[in-house]
Amino acid sequence: MFGAFLQQHVLVLLGYGAMVASFAALERWRPVDRQTAPSLFFNLALFSLIYLGLSGYYFGMTELRHYVVAMRHDRFGLPDLLDLRIDPIELAVRFLLFVLVADFIKYWMHRALHRVPFLWRFHRAHHSDRNLNTSTNLREQWLGTIYGDAVFMFAAVPLLGSLSASLPLTVAYAAYGFFAHSNLRLPLGRLTPLFVGPQYHRIHHSILPRHAHRNFASFFPLFDILFGTYFAPGRDEFPPTGLVGERHDSLWRIQMLPFQAATPPAWPDSDMPRREAA
Repeated sequence: MFGAFLQQHVLVLLGYGAMVASFAALERWRPVDRQTAPSLFFNLALFSLIYLGLSGYYFGMTELRHYVVAMRHDRFGLPDLLDLRIDPIELAVRFLLFVLVADFIKYWMHRALHRVPFLWRFHRAHHSDRNLNTSTNLREQWLGTIYGDAVFMFAAVPLLGSLSASLPLTVAYAAYGFFAHSNLRLPLGRLTPLFVGPQYHRIHHSILPRHAHRNFASFFPLFDILFGTYFAPGRDEFPPTGLVGERHDSLWRIQMLPFQAATPPAWPDSDMPRREAA
């Protein structure tokens, strides 16, 4: 059973690699800044080591998810939100609802990473990328990976049931993270409050104090607007990214970050402007 899971695990990893390659090619269309191949390969190598190294963990969590889903069905009679047997139009509506709920959960998970000093210890690996690009979506640290996977599963599966969707919907959901992190000079203009785009998420990775702890949402800025962390970038606002005074460019060093004390950047004042002056 584990062998079959591991084969599927490797296929998922190859799929992520294909997404990085696809969006890296798109980044050449209108890049914010010049990228180098090593920055892509480093993030891919980092994620591959963690993803394969945690195969046993992922297998155990998959089995636990199956158990929770079965218990929902058998004991409480609760259906999966993403039931593949329903009408395609209804499935599309339910998928939109799923993304909204997932984004709400991930918003607060993400915000906690910036608020709780211990959680920031490993989340800073993600923010340390000075060359923000589509592969930054995979730049994580082993404990951060477990946090993101486990907390989301325990919050979403009891509520929504099986998180399995059709292949096109699964690919679209996964691809959006690569799009949001991409090195694209792509202002969304009036659509900025509606959808997270590369410029919107670049603000979240900015080293500038006025952008600190803004734009946590993964799909819809609605949650940033509702909870006071929204920052609408100006048309030509593409700030530098990374962490001031920190460089984490070693695969080994990144794995040791949870054991090193770290303080998140200061949160901006509540009256900090939410938009760059025109």
